[in-house]
Amino acid sequence: MIKNPALRTLPLCLMFAMWTGCGKDTSTVPYEEPPTLIPDAQGVYDLHLAPTEVKIGDKRYCLRGYNRHVPGPTIRIAAGTDRRVRVNLHNDLLRKDFREIAGMEGYAKKSCHDFNLTNLHAHGAHVQPNYATPLASDQCFGEGCAAGGRYYGDNVLLEVGQGKVAQYRWDLDEDGVHEAGTDWYHPHIHGSTAIQVINGAMGALIIEGEIDKVPGIAKATERVMVMHQVPIDSEQTVPLADGETCREETLSVNNFLTVSQFSPTLINGKLRPRMVTPPGQVERWRMIYGGNPDEMGIKLHRSLDDKCGSWDVLNPIELTQIARDGQTLPQFYKSDTIWVSPGYRVDSMVKMPTEKQTLCLVSRRIRDLTGSVIAVIDVDPAAGEPTEVNLPEQSAVSAHAQPTSWMGTVEGKSMQVSCDSVKTPQQKVVLLVPTTEGSATVGPTPVLASCDPGAYHQQHEIDPSLPTCVCPSPNISCRRFDERRAWGYRSDRVMTVGSSEKWEVRAFDGHPFHVHINPFLVCPTNSNKEPNFPHWRDTYWVQAEDGAREFLMNFRKYTGQFVMKQMKPSLRRTWDSV
Repeated sequence: MIKNPALRTLPLCLMFAMWTGCGKDTSTVPYEEPPTLIPDAQGVYDLHLAPTEVKIGDKRYCLRGYNRHVPGPTIRIAAGTDRRVRVNLHNDLLRKDFREIAGMEGYAKKSCHDFNLTNLHAHGAHVQPNYATPLASDQCFGEGCAAGGRYYGDNVLLEVGQGKVAQYRWDLDEDGVHEAGTDWYHPHIHGSTAIQVINGAMGALIIEGEIDKVPGIAKATERVMVMHQVPIDSEQTVPLADGETCREETLSVNNFLTVSQFSPTLINGKLRPRMVTPPGQVERWRMIYGGNPDEMGIKLHRSLDDKCGSWDVLNPIELTQIARDGQTLPQFYKSDTIWVSPGYRVDSMVKMPTEKQTLCLVSRRIRDLTGSVIAVIDVDPAAGEPTEVNLPEQSAVSAHAQPTSWMGTVEGKSMQVSCDSVKTPQQKVVLLVPTTEGSATVGPTPVLASCDPGAYHQQHEIDPSLPTCVCPSPNISCRRFDERRAWGYRSDRVMTVGSSEKWEVRAFDGHPFHVHINPFLVCPTNSNKEPNFPHWRDTYWVQAEDGAREFLMNFRKYTGQFVMKQMKPSLRRTWDSV
């Protein structure tokens, strides 16, 4: 008998979710990998951003996608030592689509952006930021070249208009053999990044290398799993009507605020895909999260039926993480939960049970605490013999990890750099301190400090010991990208090649923090969601309750402009600080 009247209104599965999970939908579709993009006869990968028809559930949608596929095709780069990756980005959208957007759920300062303007970011690539290094043997010809017959590098300040093309060349091994791992590509146009990524304009960028030859990995089943959410349940999202064709006039997703609503997580554009694998099979999951700006925890549970209608919550299967953000970990990180936020990539080794059964891959988010099934795995002898039954040895994997200590220059002094040796932060960064719009204005020369103790400082409402910037949101340390862009891309921070710095990064809620071109070393933390040992990353979720996080930056080889980025959950839009 249920004595609490409030509980009588809850579905039974929610009442008992502490020990048995319940699915919201037991329908499934076959699991599919994204297609692999094949270069043309000149070795060029052609990406076309265009209206793309997709079917999700029982409805059709028209989205902005690459090569008529959501997510876009996988670009896979074979192992090598002198790899030059040429990508031609074609903006096949022909209409301008200016939309007024505002942060803080529509209450902050409004700005206008063209949702059909675009460009391209190689997220995780350590390459030239502005332009590829000139080569007499490989000059850029035709439309889409930079001045002087040069290719663009990982240039996210470039604008590729409607009907235009941009030619990129990513010289992966210009600064030594590039780290092998799981990266991704996506648009990075200021003001329109989020809406294009929400549509599904993204794809895996797999850089192969020696780590892929390690026993236990080489013969494992590999799955590329691109995860994101299309707001299919939002009233702002308009499916295609019966007989209606997908074209620019019928695009389904055009509203930023849809991201604030719960949407189911898709894997490779599929809702609850069903995988089949042999008992005992070892699999390598290359997981890429291009989803909504919040954290998502992923667990693998044993199903209590054959459809993942419910699952065993108390005994999740342990997962062995071998890489984060395309960077091999210096030791295994074993956990029953994989935590991801926007931009994260996780390589995880999974040992399947030896008996026939069904497993449920379940995600939990702040708007979905009881969890939803995002994939179903059938472990079945009918799938054949396993290709690998042994997990790799930790020592064999860690041998390919980048060192966590190096000789560098800190404040003009040569020293051995490590999390322990560099005590004082050289840079302090505060991620987006929102305030009431119009409470202050940014002067012509914003300060570098995390908060100006004069014009831009007031007492924190909850904790008086914490600084609060009185700045128009969104901002990093009281600086707005829009104003700086109007001033001609004046750089917020100027670093010297070959120098190393410790950065102290804090947030007042939760933010994915991402630095382009050079990954950073995460110093040990007290987090129960992340490896608690030094390891390399390029994206990290920073949240208020964790306090300041310390990262070691090592500015290698390349000069030019690149950006650091955050995506604010309550802002629903991307912004950058040059």
